[in-house]
Amino acid sequence: MRRNEKKKKRLDLKNGGILLEELIASFDGKTNPIRCFSSDQILKGTDNFSESRVISSWGYFIWYRGVIEDRPVSIKKWSSQNLSSFTEAYRDISVSSQMSGHKNALKLIGCCLEFDLPVLVCEYTEHGPLNRDGGISSGEVLPWKVRLKIAKEIASSVTYLHTAFPETIIHRNINPTNIFIDKNWTAKLSDFWFCVAIPEGELFVEDAVKGVIGFVDPDYYWTMKVTEKVDIYSFGVVMLVLLSGRAAVFNGPGETPISLNDHVSEVVERNGFDEIVDKEIWKDFGGGGDDDLVLRRSQVEAFLRLALRCVRYKKEDPVSGMLEVAKELKLIEKLS
Repeated sequence: MRRNEKKKKRLDLKNGGILLEELIASFDGKTNPIRCFSSDQILKGTDNFSESRVISSWGYFIWYRGVIEDRPVSIKKWSSQNLSSFTEAYRDISVSSQMSGHKNALKLIGCCLEFDLPVLVCEYTEHGPLNRDGGISSGEVLPWKVRLKIAKEIASSVTYLHTAFPETIIHRNINPTNIFIDKNWTAKLSDFWFCVAIPEGELFVEDAVKGVIGFVDPDYYWTMKVTEKVDIYSFGVVMLVLLSGRAAVFNGPGETPISLNDHVSEVVERNGFDEIVDKEIWKDFGGGGDDDLVLRRSQVEAFLRLALRCVRYKKEDPVSGMLEVAKELKLIEKLS
Protein backbone atom coordinates (compact mmCIF):
# COMPACT_ATOMS: atom_id res chain seq x y z
CA MET A 1 0.00 0.00 0.00
CA ARG A 2 2.75 2.44 0.98
CA ARG A 3 4.68 1.56 -2.19
CA ASN A 4 1.60 2.33 -4.29
CA GLU A 5 1.15 5.68 -2.53
CA LYS A 6 4.80 6.54 -3.14
CA LYS A 7 4.40 5.73 -6.84
CA LYS A 8 1.32 7.93 -7.11
CA LYS A 9 3.13 10.79 -5.41
CA ARG A 10 6.13 10.36 -7.70
CA LEU A 11 3.93 10.39 -10.83
CA ASP A 12 1.99 13.39 -9.53
CA LEU A 13 5.21 15.38 -9.08
CA LYS A 14 6.67 14.30 -12.43
CA ASN A 15 3.52 14.92 -14.45
CA GLY A 16 2.79 18.15 -12.62
CA GLY A 17 6.25 19.47 -13.43
CA ILE A 18 5.98 18.60 -17.13
CA LEU A 19 2.49 20.08 -17.32
CA LEU A 20 3.69 23.32 -15.72
CA GLU A 21 6.54 23.53 -18.26
CA GLU A 22 4.03 23.03 -21.09
CA LEU A 23 1.72 25.72 -19.71
CA ILE A 24 4.57 28.21 -19.41
CA ALA A 25 5.90 27.39 -22.88
CA SER A 26 2.49 27.57 -24.54
CA PHE A 27 0.70 30.39 -22.75
CA ASP A 28 3.32 32.03 -20.50
CA GLY A 29 1.71 30.27 -17.56
CA LYS A 30 -1.58 32.08 -18.15
CA THR A 31 -4.23 29.40 -17.95
CA ASN A 32 -7.62 28.65 -16.51
CA PRO A 33 -7.65 26.75 -13.19
CA ILE A 34 -7.21 23.01 -13.72
CA ARG A 35 -8.74 20.82 -11.05
CA CYS A 36 -6.83 17.68 -10.05
CA PHE A 37 -8.61 14.42 -9.34
CA SER A 38 -7.14 11.40 -7.53
CA SER A 39 -6.52 8.08 -9.24
CA ASP A 40 -9.02 6.54 -6.80
CA GLN A 41 -11.73 8.87 -8.12
CA ILE A 42 -10.88 7.99 -11.73
CA LEU A 43 -10.81 4.23 -11.10
CA LYS A 44 -14.05 4.29 -9.13
CA GLY A 45 -15.74 6.50 -11.71
CA THR A 46 -14.89 4.15 -14.58
CA ASP A 47 -15.21 0.81 -12.75
CA ASN A 48 -11.44 0.39 -13.13
CA PHE A 49 -11.56 1.41 -16.79
CA SER A 50 -14.17 -1.22 -17.58
CA GLU A 51 -14.72 -2.11 -21.24
CA SER A 52 -18.42 -1.53 -20.66
CA ARG A 53 -17.58 2.15 -20.08
CA VAL A 54 -15.73 2.70 -23.37
CA ILE A 55 -17.10 5.53 -25.50
CA SER A 56 -14.52 5.27 -28.28
CA SER A 57 -11.10 3.71 -28.69
CA TRP A 58 -8.16 4.77 -30.86
CA GLY A 59 -4.52 3.76 -31.03
CA TYR A 60 -3.23 6.37 -28.63
CA PHE A 61 -6.07 6.71 -26.15
CA ILE A 62 -9.50 5.52 -25.00
CA TRP A 63 -12.48 7.65 -24.02
CA TYR A 64 -14.55 6.30 -21.10
CA ARG A 65 -17.94 7.24 -19.73
CA GLY A 66 -17.43 7.98 -16.05
CA VAL A 67 -19.16 9.35 -12.99
CA ILE A 68 -17.36 11.58 -10.49
CA GLU A 69 -19.17 13.21 -7.58
CA ASP A 70 -22.51 12.08 -9.07
CA ARG A 71 -21.71 13.93 -12.30
CA PRO A 72 -21.38 12.14 -15.67
CA VAL A 73 -18.05 12.89 -17.33
CA SER A 74 -15.93 11.82 -20.30
CA ILE A 75 -12.54 10.45 -19.24
CA LYS A 76 -9.59 10.19 -21.61
CA LYS A 77 -6.88 7.67 -20.79
CA TRP A 78 -3.71 7.43 -22.84
CA SER A 79 -2.47 4.04 -23.97
CA SER A 80 0.10 2.38 -21.72
CA GLN A 81 2.24 1.96 -24.86
CA ASN A 82 2.86 5.72 -24.92
CA LEU A 83 4.72 6.40 -21.71
CA SER A 84 6.64 9.23 -20.07
CA SER A 85 8.13 10.98 -23.11
CA PHE A 86 4.75 11.47 -24.80
CA THR A 87 4.62 15.25 -24.43
CA GLU A 88 1.47 15.64 -26.53
CA ALA A 89 -0.58 14.44 -23.55
CA TYR A 90 0.43 17.57 -21.61
CA ARG A 91 -0.25 19.84 -24.58
CA ASP A 92 -3.73 18.35 -24.78
CA ILE A 93 -4.44 19.58 -21.24
CA SER A 94 -2.78 22.94 -21.82
CA VAL A 95 -4.75 23.85 -24.95
CA SER A 96 -7.97 22.25 -23.71
CA SER A 97 -7.86 24.46 -20.63
CA GLN A 98 -7.62 27.56 -22.83
CA MET A 99 -10.36 26.40 -25.19
CA SER A 100 -12.82 25.39 -22.47
CA GLY A 101 -14.41 28.83 -22.45
CA HIS A 102 -15.67 28.36 -26.00
CA LYS A 103 -19.08 26.71 -26.23
CA ASN A 104 -17.96 24.58 -29.18
CA ALA A 105 -14.90 23.08 -27.50
CA LEU A 106 -15.12 20.04 -25.21
CA LYS A 107 -14.84 21.53 -21.73
CA LEU A 108 -11.93 20.32 -19.62
CA ILE A 109 -13.06 19.82 -16.03
CA GLY A 110 -9.71 18.66 -14.71
CA CYS A 111 -7.11 15.93 -14.86
CA CYS A 112 -5.41 13.22 -12.82
CA LEU A 113 -1.62 13.19 -12.63
CA GLU A 114 -1.30 9.90 -10.72
CA PHE A 115 -1.02 7.67 -13.80
CA ASP A 116 1.93 7.17 -16.18
CA LEU A 117 0.39 9.85 -18.39
CA PRO A 118 -2.20 12.42 -17.27
CA VAL A 119 -5.85 11.39 -17.50
CA LEU A 120 -8.25 14.07 -18.74
CA VAL A 121 -11.69 14.61 -17.22
CA CYS A 122 -14.06 16.45 -19.57
CA GLU A 123 -17.73 17.27 -19.85
CA TYR A 124 -20.02 14.41 -20.86
CA THR A 125 -21.78 14.52 -24.22
CA GLU A 126 -24.80 12.31 -24.72
CA HIS A 127 -24.13 11.44 -28.36
CA GLY A 128 -20.36 11.02 -27.98
CA PRO A 129 -17.95 11.58 -30.86
CA LEU A 130 -18.90 11.30 -34.51
CA ASN A 131 -17.71 8.20 -36.29
CA ARG A 132 -15.56 8.13 -39.40
CA ASP A 133 -18.48 8.66 -41.78
CA GLY A 134 -19.86 11.59 -39.79
CA GLY A 135 -22.62 9.69 -38.01
CA ILE A 136 -23.23 8.87 -34.34
CA SER A 137 -22.81 5.57 -32.53
CA SER A 138 -26.56 4.94 -32.14
CA GLY A 139 -26.91 4.77 -35.91
CA GLU A 140 -29.48 7.57 -35.91
CA VAL A 141 -29.35 9.44 -39.21
CA LEU A 142 -28.36 13.08 -38.75
CA PRO A 143 -30.75 15.53 -40.43
CA TRP A 144 -29.27 18.06 -42.82
CA LYS A 145 -29.84 20.94 -40.40
CA VAL A 146 -27.80 19.12 -37.74
CA ARG A 147 -24.96 18.42 -40.19
CA LEU A 148 -24.88 22.08 -41.20
CA LYS A 149 -25.01 23.13 -37.54
CA ILE A 150 -22.06 20.87 -36.71
CA ALA A 151 -19.97 22.38 -39.52
CA LYS A 152 -20.90 25.93 -38.51
CA GLU A 153 -20.05 25.36 -34.85
CA ILE A 154 -16.75 23.58 -35.44
CA ALA A 155 -15.75 26.34 -37.86
CA SER A 156 -16.38 28.79 -35.00
CA SER A 157 -14.22 26.71 -32.65
CA VAL A 158 -11.32 26.44 -35.10
CA THR A 159 -11.54 30.16 -35.86
CA TYR A 160 -11.23 30.86 -32.13
CA LEU A 161 -8.20 28.57 -31.91
CA HIS A 162 -6.57 30.47 -34.79
CA THR A 163 -7.34 34.00 -33.62
CA ALA A 164 -7.97 34.23 -29.87
CA PHE A 165 -4.40 33.89 -28.62
CA PRO A 166 -1.17 35.86 -29.14
CA GLU A 167 0.10 33.07 -31.38
CA THR A 168 -1.95 31.29 -34.05
CA ILE A 169 -2.61 27.76 -32.82
CA ILE A 170 -3.09 25.05 -35.44
CA HIS A 171 -5.06 21.94 -34.44
CA ARG A 172 -3.60 19.57 -37.09
CA ASN A 173 -6.03 16.76 -36.33
CA ILE A 174 -9.51 17.97 -37.30
CA ASN A 175 -11.61 14.95 -38.22
CA PRO A 176 -15.10 13.65 -37.28
CA THR A 177 -13.88 11.42 -34.44
CA ASN A 178 -12.64 14.51 -32.60
CA ILE A 179 -16.06 16.15 -32.70
CA PHE A 180 -18.37 15.39 -29.76
CA ILE A 181 -22.13 16.02 -29.84
CA ASP A 182 -24.20 16.83 -26.75
CA LYS A 183 -27.92 16.27 -26.09
CA ASN A 184 -28.80 19.55 -27.82
CA TRP A 185 -26.81 18.57 -30.92
CA THR A 186 -24.17 21.13 -30.08
CA ALA A 187 -20.78 20.24 -31.57
CA LYS A 188 -17.63 20.27 -29.42
CA LEU A 189 -14.09 20.14 -30.81
CA SER A 190 -11.66 18.01 -28.79
CA ASP A 191 -8.23 16.35 -28.85
CA PHE A 192 -5.77 19.23 -28.96
CA TRP A 193 -2.67 17.09 -28.52
CA PHE A 194 -1.23 17.75 -32.00
CA CYS A 195 -1.61 21.52 -31.66
CA VAL A 196 1.33 23.68 -32.63
CA ALA A 197 1.72 27.47 -32.38
CA ILE A 198 2.94 29.75 -35.16
CA PRO A 199 4.97 32.57 -33.57
CA GLU A 200 3.83 36.16 -34.03
CA GLY A 201 5.11 37.61 -37.29
CA GLU A 202 5.68 34.18 -38.86
CA LEU A 203 3.58 32.52 -41.55
CA PHE A 204 4.47 28.92 -40.73
CA VAL A 205 6.49 26.54 -38.61
CA GLU A 206 8.15 23.35 -39.78
CA ASP A 207 7.27 20.12 -38.03
CA ALA A 208 6.85 16.41 -38.71
CA VAL A 209 3.62 15.50 -40.46
CA LYS A 210 0.83 14.52 -38.07
CA GLY A 211 -2.83 13.81 -38.60
CA VAL A 212 -5.24 11.20 -39.94
CA ILE A 213 -4.99 9.76 -43.45
CA GLY A 214 -7.45 11.50 -45.73
CA PHE A 215 -7.42 14.72 -43.71
CA VAL A 216 -3.77 15.76 -44.11
CA ASP A 217 -3.16 18.78 -46.34
CA PRO A 218 -1.01 17.63 -49.32
CA ASP A 219 1.16 20.78 -49.15
CA TYR A 220 1.88 20.08 -45.49
CA TYR A 221 2.65 16.44 -46.31
CA TRP A 222 5.31 17.39 -48.87
CA THR A 223 6.82 20.50 -47.25
CA MET A 224 6.27 19.83 -43.50
CA LYS A 225 5.27 23.51 -43.20
CA VAL A 226 2.39 24.06 -40.76
CA THR A 227 0.10 26.95 -41.75
CA GLU A 228 -3.57 27.80 -41.21
CA LYS A 229 -4.22 25.95 -44.48
CA VAL A 230 -3.54 22.67 -42.67
CA ASP A 231 -6.71 23.08 -40.58
CA ILE A 232 -8.70 24.62 -43.42
CA TYR A 233 -8.01 21.58 -45.61
CA SER A 234 -8.91 19.10 -42.85
CA PHE A 235 -12.09 21.02 -42.11
CA GLY A 236 -13.02 20.95 -45.80
CA VAL A 237 -12.73 17.16 -45.77
CA VAL A 238 -14.94 17.05 -42.65
CA MET A 239 -17.54 19.05 -44.60
CA LEU A 240 -17.35 16.50 -47.43
CA VAL A 241 -17.82 13.67 -44.91
CA LEU A 242 -20.91 15.37 -43.43
CA LEU A 243 -22.30 16.01 -46.91
CA SER A 244 -21.68 12.55 -48.36
CA GLY A 245 -22.01 10.26 -45.33
CA ARG A 246 -18.75 8.61 -46.40
CA ALA A 247 -15.46 8.29 -44.55
CA ALA A 248 -12.46 10.33 -45.77
CA VAL A 249 -11.04 7.08 -47.13
CA PHE A 250 -13.64 4.47 -48.09
CA ASN A 251 -13.66 1.15 -49.91
CA GLY A 252 -14.52 1.29 -53.58
CA PRO A 253 -14.96 -1.56 -56.09
CA GLY A 254 -12.95 -4.60 -55.08
CA GLU A 255 -12.33 -3.14 -51.62
CA THR A 256 -9.91 -0.62 -53.15
CA PRO A 257 -9.33 2.35 -50.79
CA ILE A 258 -10.57 5.59 -52.33
CA SER A 259 -9.91 9.13 -51.12
CA LEU A 260 -13.20 11.00 -50.60
CA ASN A 261 -11.57 14.21 -51.80
CA ASP A 262 -10.38 12.56 -55.00
CA HIS A 263 -13.77 10.92 -55.50
CA VAL A 264 -15.65 14.21 -55.07
CA SER A 265 -13.26 16.04 -57.39
CA GLU A 266 -13.76 13.40 -60.08
CA VAL A 267 -17.56 13.50 -59.73
CA VAL A 268 -17.61 17.32 -59.81
CA GLU A 269 -15.65 17.24 -63.08
CA ARG A 270 -18.57 15.45 -64.73
CA ASN A 271 -21.26 17.48 -62.95
CA GLY A 272 -22.44 14.53 -60.88
CA PHE A 273 -23.65 16.58 -57.91
CA ASP A 274 -26.30 14.08 -56.83
CA GLU A 275 -23.71 11.28 -56.63
CA ILE A 276 -21.89 13.18 -53.88
CA VAL A 277 -24.78 14.04 -51.58
CA ASP A 278 -25.96 11.50 -49.01
CA LYS A 279 -29.48 10.46 -50.10
CA GLU A 280 -30.62 10.69 -46.47
CA ILE A 281 -30.29 14.47 -46.76
CA TRP A 282 -33.21 14.54 -49.20
CA LYS A 283 -35.26 12.02 -47.19
CA ASP A 284 -35.36 14.26 -44.12
CA PHE A 285 -36.54 17.15 -46.29
CA GLY A 286 -40.16 16.24 -45.57
CA GLY A 287 -41.65 17.38 -48.86
CA GLY A 288 -42.22 21.02 -48.00
CA GLY A 289 -42.96 21.97 -51.60
CA ASP A 290 -40.96 22.95 -54.67
CA ASP A 291 -39.81 26.28 -53.24
CA ASP A 292 -38.45 24.61 -50.10
CA LEU A 293 -36.72 21.97 -52.20
CA VAL A 294 -35.02 24.69 -54.24
CA LEU A 295 -33.82 26.33 -51.01
CA ARG A 296 -32.53 23.02 -49.66
CA ARG A 297 -30.68 22.29 -52.88
CA SER A 298 -29.15 25.79 -52.99
CA GLN A 299 -27.95 25.30 -49.40
CA VAL A 300 -26.38 21.93 -50.16
CA GLU A 301 -24.73 23.25 -53.34
CA ALA A 302 -23.30 26.26 -51.47
CA PHE A 303 -22.02 23.90 -48.76
CA LEU A 304 -20.25 21.76 -51.37
CA ARG A 305 -18.69 24.79 -53.08
CA LEU A 306 -17.33 26.01 -49.75
CA ALA A 307 -15.91 22.56 -48.95
CA LEU A 308 -14.19 22.51 -52.36
CA ARG A 309 -12.68 25.94 -51.66
CA CYS A 310 -11.35 24.63 -48.34
CA VAL A 311 -9.63 21.64 -49.98
CA ARG A 312 -8.42 23.96 -52.77
CA TYR A 313 -10.20 22.24 -55.64
CA LYS A 314 -8.59 23.68 -58.77
CA LYS A 315 -11.76 25.32 -60.16
CA GLU A 316 -12.68 27.14 -56.95
CA ASP A 317 -11.00 30.15 -55.33
CA PRO A 318 -9.39 29.11 -52.02
CA VAL A 319 -10.67 30.68 -48.82
CA SER A 320 -8.57 33.28 -47.01
CA GLY A 321 -8.90 31.74 -43.55
CA MET A 322 -11.21 29.98 -41.10
CA LEU A 323 -12.93 33.26 -40.25
CA GLU A 324 -14.19 33.46 -43.83
CA VAL A 325 -15.33 29.83 -43.65
CA ALA A 326 -17.25 30.47 -40.42
CA LYS A 327 -18.96 33.53 -41.90
CA GLU A 328 -19.89 31.68 -45.09
CA LEU A 329 -21.46 28.81 -43.13
CA LYS A 330 -23.61 31.26 -41.17
CA LEU A 331 -24.83 32.73 -44.47
CA ILE A 332 -25.53 29.26 -45.87
CA GLU A 333 -27.57 28.40 -42.78
CA LYS A 334 -29.69 31.51 -43.33
CA LEU A 335 -30.67 30.29 -46.80
CA SER A 336 -33.19 27.89 -45.22
